[in-house]
Amino acid sequence: MTERTWLITGVSSGFGRHLTEQLLERGDRVVGTVRRPESVDELTSRHPDLFRAKVLDVRDTPALRAAVMRIVDQRAGRGLTRARLRPRPRQLTHHR
Repeated sequence: MTERTWLITGVSSGFGRHLTEQLLERGDRVVGTVRRPESVDELTSRHPDLFRAKVLDVRDTPALRAAVMRIVDQRAGRGLTRARLRPRPRQLTHHR
């Protein structure tokens, strides 16, 4: 099975929370953004090896870019080249 790592925003509730729970149940790793880390204490305790909460306001583009680059740096070398993992600035700021 291929190990996957996801960056999901808003994992405290709603769609982000539901998607996170589904991915963790199938064994994928999730880095989830939250504004209040205590809101995901239960996910952290149930999946200590698969789930990491990161306090982040996704409206803060420099902070978002830095968080994505940290994840890329940590995950690079695990079957994909770093060039394929590195997002372009427009990918981090362009919304439809």
